[in-house]
Amino acid sequence: MRNERINNYQCIEARYLNETKDKAIIKVLIDKNEDFYNKFDPQKTSIDDNILDYITDEAYNIPFKYKIVIEFYSDDLSEEEKNKIKKIIRDYYIMKISNKDSIIKINLIKALFFMLFGVLMIIYSFLGGNFLGGIYQEVISVISWVLLWEGIDILALSNSSEKIEKKNFKQLYYSEIIFSDKLELKD
Repeated sequence: MRNERINNYQCIEARYLNETKDKAIIKVLIDKNEDFYNKFDPQKTSIDDNILDYITDEAYNIPFKYKIVIEFYSDDLSEEEKNKIKKIIRDYYIMKISNKDSIIKINLIKALFFMLFGVLMIIYSFLGGNFLGGIYQEVISVISWVLLWEGIDILALSNSSEKIEKKNFKQLYYSEIIFSDKLELKD
């Protein structure tokens, strides 16, 4: 038992995949239709944060190769209400994607600034080494390498996690959203 290898695919298959194994289904149970909306929003133009967090957390486990289907189990909803909920969810994820784009762009600018400033300081420390003296040249050299590393770190590590999150949000934005009666919910 202890040496048994855990197969991630088996967990995903059991929890999310449909019969044809081409779509991952995130099932969301809604007790009352009012629970769809954020209780602090009197116009009912935003979905409850707990629902969105649940969907986002569940989608994080699903590989990008699967199309996601978000299936809400609730009481009867009118077509107008269903379309409104779909639009609000899509708007939420498009805002998340836009936010990630902004963060990635800002990180790129910061990384380029650090790297450029680091290269300039390295050049200055080598060319101006005779004027600075030993200790100052070493301090500038260390600072320049730290700046270079910081720029590379932002590009390679920070931006890659932001890009993965953006990809998750895109996967959810393009997901199929369907509504089923609570009575149809199968375990």
